[in-house]
Amino acid sequence: MKFLNATAFLMAFFLPLKIEASNFFLILFFLGSAYYLFIKKQWVLRDPKTLLFTTLPIFLLNCIGLFYSSPAFEGTKILGRNIAFLLCPLLLFFYAAPTLKGFKKNLFNGLVVGCVTSLVILLTNNFLNYFATRPLLRFDDEIFNYYYTYYYFTHLFEIHPTYLGAYVVLAIGILFEKIFSPQKRKLLFFLGVLILSIGIVFINSRIIFLLYTSLLTFFILKAILLFYRRKKMRYLIMTIGACVIISVFTVFALSNTFIISRITDELSWELTDQVGTAYNEKVDSDSRIARWKSGLEAFNEKPVFGYGTHSEKDLLARYYKKNGLLTALKNRYDSHNIYLSFALEFGMFGLLILLFYLFSNLFFALKSKNFIYFLLFSMVVTICCFESYLKNNAAITFVAMFGTVLFFLNFEAFLNKPQDESR
Repeated sequence: MKFLNATAFLMAFFLPLKIEASNFFLILFFLGSAYYLFIKKQWVLRDPKTLLFTTLPIFLLNCIGLFYSSPAFEGTKILGRNIAFLLCPLLLFFYAAPTLKGFKKNLFNGLVVGCVTSLVILLTNNFLNYFATRPLLRFDDEIFNYYYTYYYFTHLFEIHPTYLGAYVVLAIGILFEKIFSPQKRKLLFFLGVLILSIGIVFINSRIIFLLYTSLLTFFILKAILLFYRRKKMRYLIMTIGACVIISVFTVFALSNTFIISRITDELSWELTDQVGTAYNEKVDSDSRIARWKSGLEAFNEKPVFGYGTHSEKDLLARYYKKNGLLTALKNRYDSHNIYLSFALEFGMFGLLILLFYLFSNLFFALKSKNFIYFLLFSMVVTICCFESYLKNNAAITFVAMFGTVLFFLNFEAFLNKPQDESR
């Protein structure tokens, strides 16, 4: 079991650093699980119906879509990328709750350590590049502009800023849980939150800012309420004062930077019908709204079962060409919305399966009162509105592994049924 816990830790640790290394340790976890469960025969019995609430139906949906994609079976090339949607639920299904708790602990610890390590490296690289063109320790608002944030910030690890940001938001949530628990080393946890929060600024993803701000607001209100109930008025006033000062300083420091322009001007551009126009001084493109309109036009042609697995990009390319979205056509953009993506490939049938998976897990998270479980799925639901999130390996393995472990642990608590162990 030590081997499995170690591979779980390393799988999570390398998620924000090198996805190929994370995949390697996930494969080792699968192989170790096969040995532990089927050769040593140490497993538990569960109701097979619980698998309906995991990623297994999504994997099966991709398999079904192969039969009516054009050309037939074109989508087989992506089944390997989605294999975690199959193996995570099938293998974790047989583990007892104490074992799953061990996996959860190592996944959480690995993600936190990996995120802190990743951002320390990225921040160091960013500041070295920044000070290479100016005197040491002399800052101006250029540090928050185009060449030091977003893709330029994360390109060292070749990871999309939003995907890295999702790992970081969950890691911050884990650290906040530790801060509010009776555990010691709270100063170390605060330091971790500080490093990750600085990283969030340079990641500069709009949806990650929204998630981070919501998370931070929740825990600040929780702290204020806690101090009020315990009549620690001095700490309450200090917390409110610190929040006001930090908020004012942040707004002042970022007011004329690329970060604010992405939240205001670029967001306004994205949410209007723009074809071949400039969303900043450097790039002409086609807005998300324009691309979504083309996607919806395609969806209306086959709304029930869609066009089949791995058909989205070729399909959208035809409609981009038809509607004059030349930049989107040239770059073969997908829909940047997983709900529209599933609707195109699998119709309303597939979209309902996706929604069932996401919102059933949100329901179980609320019922079990598990904050990290709820944070993970509310984060996925939100990101999926603006990214084809569950089609990228960096999200597939993350959601499949973390989501399945949290589901089986909390579904058992929700049912409050004893497990029938067989060895």
